[in-house]
Order: sequence, then C-alpha cells, then structure tokens
Amino acid sequence: MVEPPLELKPNIDEPAIEQANVVEPDVEQPNVVEPDVEQPNVVVNTDNYFFQCEKYKVRDEMIEWCCKEATKAGFTIVIGKSDNSGNRRKPYFLLSCSRGGVYKEKNRILKKQDTSTKKHMFPFRLRGYFLASQEWKLSVVCGEHNHEMTKTLEGHTLAGRLKPEEKECVQELTRNLVPPKNILTTLRGINPDSKTNMKQVYNARERTVGESKTIQDFFWAHPESVKLFNTFLTVLMMDSTYKTNKYKMPLFEIVGVTSTENSFNVGFAFIANEKEDNFIWALETCKSLLKSKDTFLKIIVTDRDKSLMNAVPIVFPNYTALVCRYHVAKNVRAKFKAFCGAKEQNLDQLLNTLTLQWESIVQSSSEESYTSAVAEFRKVFDKYPNFLKYVETTVLDPVKEHLVSLWTNRVMHIGNTTTNRVESQHGVLKEYVRDCKGNLVRVWDSTDQMLSNQLNKIKTSFGQSTTGVEHHFRNNILYSKLVYNISRQALHFIRGEEDRSRECGRNRKKLDEINTHWKRLQIGEDDDGRVDCSKEFNVIQERLNSSDYAMNLQIRDQLRQIAYPEITSLTPPVKQLETKGAKKRGKSANSSTREPSYWEHIDAQFPDSQASQSKLTIPKRKTARIGNLSPNAIPRRAIKYIEYMPLFMHSYIEEIIDVKGHGHCGFRVIAEYLNKGEDSHVVVRHKLIRELTMFRKKYLGIYQTEERLQYILNGLYPPKVMPKSGIAPVENWLTFPDMGHILATAYNRVVVELTTHKIGHSETFFPLRGRPPLDPSSRMMCICMVPNHFVYVKLKDGCPLPPSCKEWKTHRAPEAETWEDTFLDRMAEFDELMKNEKGETDTSKDVPIVDVDDD
Repeated sequence: MVEPPLELKPNIDEPAIEQANVVEPDVEQPNVVEPDVEQPNVVVNTDNYFFQCEKYKVRDEMIEWCCKEATKAGFTIVIGKSDNSGNRRKPYFLLSCSRGGVYKEKNRILKKQDTSTKKHMFPFRLRGYFLASQEWKLSVVCGEHNHEMTKTLEGHTLAGRLKPEEKECVQELTRNLVPPKNILTTLRGINPDSKTNMKQVYNARERTVGESKTIQDFFWAHPESVKLFNTFLTVLMMDSTYKTNKYKMPLFEIVGVTSTENSFNVGFAFIANEKEDNFIWALETCKSLLKSKDTFLKIIVTDRDKSLMNAVPIVFPNYTALVCRYHVAKNVRAKFKAFCGAKEQNLDQLLNTLTLQWESIVQSSSEESYTSAVAEFRKVFDKYPNFLKYVETTVLDPVKEHLVSLWTNRVMHIGNTTTNRVESQHGVLKEYVRDCKGNLVRVWDSTDQMLSNQLNKIKTSFGQSTTGVEHHFRNNILYSKLVYNISRQALHFIRGEEDRSRECGRNRKKLDEINTHWKRLQIGEDDDGRVDCSKEFNVIQERLNSSDYAMNLQIRDQLRQIAYPEITSLTPPVKQLETKGAKKRGKSANSSTREPSYWEHIDAQFPDSQASQSKLTIPKRKTARIGNLSPNAIPRRAIKYIEYMPLFMHSYIEEIIDVKGHGHCGFRVIAEYLNKGEDSHVVVRHKLIRELTMFRKKYLGIYQTEERLQYILNGLYPPKVMPKSGIAPVENWLTFPDMGHILATAYNRVVVELTTHKIGHSETFFPLRGRPPLDPSSRMMCICMVPNHFVYVKLKDGCPLPPSCKEWKTHRAPEAETWEDTFLDRMAEFDELMKNEKGETDTSKDVPIVDVDDD
C-alpha cells in the first residue's frame, strides 16, 4: 500500500503578515514587551489512511489495524470511549489522537516547574460500529489534525510502550542483574523498530523489583487436608471471597467432598488480582500437592469467572468443567427483571413461570426433552426478544454442555452441580475471621482453627460409618456386604434406588459395583516422611566449590531462606488507602459481610411481591431529621470497664469483652480469645498444666522454690469441690505475673496484662522458647485486670504496649530473644505516656510527691 501524501492546508481566515521596512533601534527598552506574532494554523488531513478499512469480526483486530495506520501517518491513537452493549446500547468504540483533549490547570503549585502537556485539542475522531451482521465497521468522524505529523515517533509514550513479551524480557533480565542500558540494547536487537526509551525501561525494572520483594500470591494447605485431597479426587469446587484482610486481597478457596458428604478445604490462596496468571499459579501449586503426577481430577465446578474458567483447563487438561447452576439461574432471573420488571403488572406470576421453565431446561435428560423444553421456553417468553437473545447467546449456546443434565450426567459429579459447598465454607471461615482488618497471619490462624474442627467432624463421620449400623440396614440381606464397607450416605443413596432397581429384577448390589469414592473411610496413609536429598546436597557443594565469591553469597541467601523461613526479605502487600467520601451507612467498615450480588440489587429494585404497591406511598425528601436531642449531639460510646485502663490507652481500645465470673474469669478470657467459647475454660487449664509439668525444671528457675511452683500448679487445677457460693477459691484464680509466662509459652502468644497503676503493674509476656513468627503483633492477647475480675480487650494495631517482664529476659531461650524487637518502640512510648499520667494524677492531690518505682 502506497502511503498517501499529507495535505497541508493553510488557514484561509488568517490575514497575511506584510513585511515592512522598519529599522530596529539600537537602544533596548526593557519595559516594553513586544507582542507575540501568531503563526499560521496548519490542518493535516489523514482521512485517506482509514477510508480503506475492511470489516472485522473482532474489535481488537480493527483497533490494531487503526494503530498501525496511525503510526504510518506519524501519530498515535487511544480509545476515547467504548461501550460493550451495556444498558441496551449498541456496542461501539471511539478512537482519538493521544494528544487530544484540553489541559486542565491545577490549583496546587507543582513541585517541578519544567513540566509540560501533550494536550493539543485535536479534532481527530474514528468511530467503530457493531453491525447486525456481527461485524465491526469503521467510520471517519474527523480525520484532521491541527499540527504537522512527526516523521519519527520516538518520545511518544504510547509508541514506546512495552509489549507483554517485552515486559517478560525486561523482568527476566532484571532478575539476572543486567544493567538498564544493556536491557534497552537487547530490546532494540529483538525489535529494531522499537520506540522504547530508557525511562520506560527504568519504570518496568522498578515494578519488577517491587514485585519481587512484595508478596503477590500466597498459598497454604493443612497437611491433613493434603491427605484428603489425594484420597478424594472426584470433585473440586472453586471460588473467591472478599473482605477477609486489610490488604483487600481476594481469598481463593478450593473445596472437595468426602465419601460421607462432608466438605473439606484443599487449600487457600491470597491472590493480588483475579487474573488468569494468578489463578494459574494457585492451581499449579494445588496440583503439586498430588502424590502421583499421573493422577488427574475428574470434575471441577466454578462460577462464570472467565479468568478462572480459562486457567483451569491449562493446569488440569483432562478434567470436566461444570458451571454453577445456582448462579446461572439467579442471573437469568435478574436479567428478566431488568428487561421487563418495571413494565409488567403480574411480575410474580411471570417469575414463577420462568423458574419452572428454566428448571425443565436444566433438568433435561435427553435431547428430545431438551429441544422441547427450549421450544416451550421460547414460546412462553416470545414477547421478550431481548431476554431470549440473552439466554440463548450468553447462557445456553456457550455453556449448555456444562449446565444441562443431558451432558453433565455423563460424568460422576456425585450431585455437585453448584458451588454451594465453597460458598458455605466462605461463611464458616468468616465466623473465625470476624472482621476485615487483620493481616495475612491472622487469617492463617483463623483457618488453622477452622480446619481443626473440620477435620474432627470428618474423622467422626468416618468412625460412625465403620462402627455403627442404622436399623434400616440391619439384618437386611440386600445390604449385608455393604454395611461397614461404604459410607452411610452411600447406603442412603442405594436405599433410595431400591424401588427402582426392583423393576429391573436386581435386588442386590455387589460391592465391586460401587465406585471407590464411597469405599474410602479413612484419611490417606502417612508416608515414612523420608526424602533422599543427598544428590542435591552434593550438587550444591560442588557448585559452592566451583563458583566465585558473589555466586556463593547468592547461594547462601537461598539456603538461608530454606533454613530460616521466618527470616525473609519479602514485605507484606501494600495496604490500600481508604478513598475519600462520606462513610457508608449500614454495615461497619470492619465487617467481613460480602457485598450484594447483581441479582440481589435487581431483587431490591424489583421485589417479587407487588402487593405493597397498592398502598399510598409518600415520596421521600431530603430533609433534616428533627428529634429530641440531648445537649451532646454526638454521644460517646460507653465501654464497660474502660475506667480501669490507663487514660492514654482509651483511644487505642476497640472493644472490651466481658465474661462470666465465679473465679474462672481469667481462663474464660483466654478461651474466648481462642474462639473456643468461654465455657471451655477447663481446656485452657489443662493446656497450662501440661506446659508447666513438661517443662518443670525450666519454670523452677523462675519461681525459685519447689513450694512456690507447686502452689502455682495447684492453682491451675479446677477446684475439686466448689463452695456453696459457686465461686472458685482465690488460690484457683488466674494470677499475674506467675502464670503469664506459662500462658505465653503454651499458646506461643504475646500476652499483655493491662491495668491502671492504682491496681497493679502492666506488663508484656513473651514465650520463653521458640522463634517468633513473621508478624508477632498478630498473635497478641490482651487481658485487663479489674478489681476481682478479668476481661478481654481488643487493641488497635500499633498501640503502645507495656514493658516486658524482667523474668523473661533472664530465663528466655536463645532463639526467643527476637520476640521483643518488634515492640521496642511501642514499649518506649508506653513508658513515656505512663510517666506523664502518673505525674498528672499525683500532682492533682494535696499529698507529698514521692517517687514510685515501676518495677
């Protein structure tokens, strides 16, 4: 194709500038400013570059062609506006010049005065239309520019933007410590026409370095869950949930099902974005948990998340995909309301008809029934062509083989055609997480507590199937060889088919006719746990001997990350800043409750029941609400027992949780913190007793005498005989600082004892042994001591903390020395604030001022 010449048109409205014979004076006049002489405007027409555009079936291909033609003309284009057929509009896109638009002056003073703008008010416009023939057509709205075209595009930001393959090249070279100038040379060697400049290379390198130091994706799985995963490989369900952490990272859950119809979590993953690459990484990590590489999953159920649906076949190519029926049905129902809900008077009747018709389509078991059900569906809703088009083009045509029983019943999905199991696990997990302000370690702890209860429930169900027999199957020859060999749930399924099987003349099921999924009634066997790594160690040693000093340092850093996983250069994800604007009413900002789905918004807009519409409704007005207000317009939230906290700590307290008394309040607080319920205080006592008896010699050095140690041990036991008052004796109460060390070490937690200086001393207790986790502040338990009672206090992140106990510094193990390092600044702040508070309290009284020793 021959490039058409550029047409240069002078502005005919501009008057010509006549040359006059004027002799310039030799003397300068500094106070005189000569007027600027306006240059004649130039109009460049580039219509001919785009008139020969053919029709395209894919929008991106047409946009790519336009970009190439613009490059030939000497400019770059961007997508100004676009619409993907939202709100019943036809799809279209609008292309404009990258230098179009108007620069908006900023009121603030810029840090740099040499800034510039690319905006030049270009009138250039291209518009793409989506035709009824399912093709895209391009029209030139305005092909003119008000400046001359450039011969080369160096310096244009869009022209120099890195392509995806170039970004991967920059990342790989950056990890290999290649200098930026060599990276740019490599890019130009790969693509001689590259317009990338050095600044863009530096920007790409900075993103790579930041990603390498910041946690992007994080996967974890319980060892027992891994065994269950290798035992039950029939069906997996996958979905993401939100509002579980302060970094606003989605939590991706993978859920399986056992032979006893119990759900179990295979693994969890925090992912930075719900993109295909993130899902591929999480699924690849999940796949690595399989013992045998020849083992493949059979069924995977997901919702219609395109990124997840594209990632699953890449990792598990031999699987069968199913789409959640529940989500599809809700979306169909919501779309029907959106298309015709406001017009129809008998909406409830239509919705009931829609539910029945849609159920008949989904439950079709033969091609004849499916064809007739679709034909009946079209006949009933023929008055709504847009709705029928949505159902056929968006649902039935692309995913009918993953949705309708005609195709899904060809594989063994054991009744799992929805993602309800994983949705249920979302709700269970959020009962342990409680709010969305915790870090990753806090969610880790919550999942650990949830999984311990989940595994206990699964093992219990296995035991019930292998040790007990229900009366329905007792002394019944039909089930004589099935009882104790398959799960109870499988027996119930067989019983339900018993009547149907009699018609075929078969009254007995053989054990070999039952799928092995129902026969597995125990978690997989433990391996010997030994893996031979001698070959790898020898290769590492040879590499160390043959490498130079710099390479040896890198190898040592890699080995340190394996040997000391708690010491890492990775940083937590960046916490997203709160956006401006008024606070949302209703739910708390800390709530982990999910946001309403699309169909829930539609249901709220078009409620099913129309009876309430007959009532006279008064339109709401934006007016001020007038009531009987007290003089204090904004009353402060009263927190019980907060008067027993230091005054400077009041602003750092989120909540104070009270527990029952009766002499067990201290142990009840610990049980409440562990989410075991305050009535599990006896379990806490036994945990502390076990800690003290197993490490008796270690604690003897703290308590100094055997009598003192035995007195503390006796105090941990519950009273053998409760007094008539129902209150445990004082010697059986929780005491500080004696039991603070035991409590912190037994649960590997930071224990904070908080109270006012009038009642006692505030101290912080650290574990006597063991290395600290990555974020010790996430494992902190605060107990407040009030007169003859203990309460549980929730503190805000980064609050001041009391100084550590002196006995801990003397008797701690060497590996536990770093527990205190994270909190030193917060402890110093607490000391300073406490000194100020004591000085204010003592000087307010008419008593002599004396020095009080905090120790």
